[in-house]
Parts: sequence; structure tokens; C-alpha cells
Amino acid sequence: MTHPPVSVVVVSRDRPDALLRCLTGLLQVQYTPFEVVVVADQPGCSAAARWAEQIKIVPFDRPNISEARNLGISNAAGEIIAFIDDDAVPEPSWLTHLIAPFERADVAAAGGFVRGRNGISFQWQARSVDETGATAQIGRATCWEKI
Repeated sequence: MTHPPVSVVVVSRDRPDALLRCLTGLLQVQYTPFEVVVVADQPGCSAAARWAEQIKIVPFDRPNISEARNLGISNAAGEIIAFIDDDAVPEPSWLTHLIAPFERADVAAAGGFVRGRNGISFQWQARSVDETGATAQIGRATCWEKI
């Protein structure tokens, strides 16, 4: 099965150590094809430089995450854009689960489960949004039953 190409955008400012952990996790993600676009300040660009041949690095040194994400999107080549925070570490199957809903033609956006800093409790769980904007909780079994 051919998966749609994904661009993962990571914005980082003043957290090069966190960015390194995030990139270490991203480079272990088991999904093809995907690219990583890092939008970062000078310390973040320097930290990410060790992977310069594997990722795109876009310098940006203003405290404006929306502008930084838009810059990441403008440098992305994928059909789908995924965002991850620089202080998050994805599991190897992260993109496989995140992208699965796009097999349906009526899906325009997707999100997933986010574990809190303790690694046990959830900070965010999946929800669906219908055409009226109403949300509904999605259970873990529902999210993973097709994968």
C-alpha cells in the first residue's frame, strides 16, 4: 500500500536540547515517505545541523509560532502536513496512526493521543469534528481498529 507523502513541521525556539530529543524520535518513525522540516532559531538550527542531509532546516528567530508554522508549511513538500512540538518525542508508529484517517475522502484534519510528561496519563485524546463543528470523543480501540 502506498502512503501519502507527509511533511512533519517542528518549530523550536530556545530549546535545542528538546529539539534534539524530538529529532532523534522522528528519525526512528516507521513511515514512508515523510520529510522533517525544522523551523528554528540559531541554537536550534545548530543543534539540528547534524542531520542536515536528512531534514530541511529553516532559520526563524521571532517569537511567533503561527508565522513559524506557516513558514514550515511553505517549505514542505508533502501532501499532508503534521505538526509536532519540539518537546515531544513520537513513537515509531506515530505517523502511521496519525495518517490513517486520511484514507477516507471526507477527512480534512486529524489528531491523536498525547501523553503527558509522566508518560502515563493523557494530555489530549482523539476527537472527531462533524460539519457543524460538534466534537465527539473517539475511543482508542476505534482509532486503531483498522491499523
